[in-house]
Amino acid sequence: MKGNQTISMFEPPNPGARLYIGLGIFILSFFMLPTGIFLQRFAFHHSLKHIIVGVFWLTAPLLKLIGVGILGKPSYLYIKSFFRHRLVSVIKPYHASRLRYNIGLVLFCLPLIPTYVMAYAPKFFAENFTLRLILNISFDLIFIASLFVLGGDFWDKLKALFSFSAKVSFPEENKTGK
Repeated sequence: MKGNQTISMFEPPNPGARLYIGLGIFILSFFMLPTGIFLQRFAFHHSLKHIIVGVFWLTAPLLKLIGVGILGKPSYLYIKSFFRHRLVSVIKPYHASRLRYNIGLVLFCLPLIPTYVMAYAPKFFAENFTLRLILNISFDLIFIASLFVLGGDFWDKLKALFSFSAKVSFPEENKTGK
């Protein structure tokens, strides 16, 4: 790099092959233990099974360290800026329309109904554990989706719930009664 060139921390350059090799090794490390457990089924001797699982169990953290070492600081800064850019574009505050806000409020409150019914009158829902689990997961997903439907202004309102010094400010209504 020449003396007059600077690297912005907000838009660092792509490190190239170093990034892809390091990420590949790091991701591969998560598959080492399941691979060892799978391969141990094909070993006939009991001690050989332990050796196979032990080798794969020890190589997983070593591969993580090697992957992080290959990635280095330039790759870390690149990945960090990549995800920060994506996160800001998703959560950026914006004003939702009245219809979208009302739909979001319905989605926000809808999961409360089956939660209270399951808590206080469980006989109204099936005894099947799988069906109950699917219902709970579905309503949790509806609740999470409602946070995105409500828009960025709602994120600020939700954030203000957890701030002791936050104050409510209502827009001035027309005094003429219109």
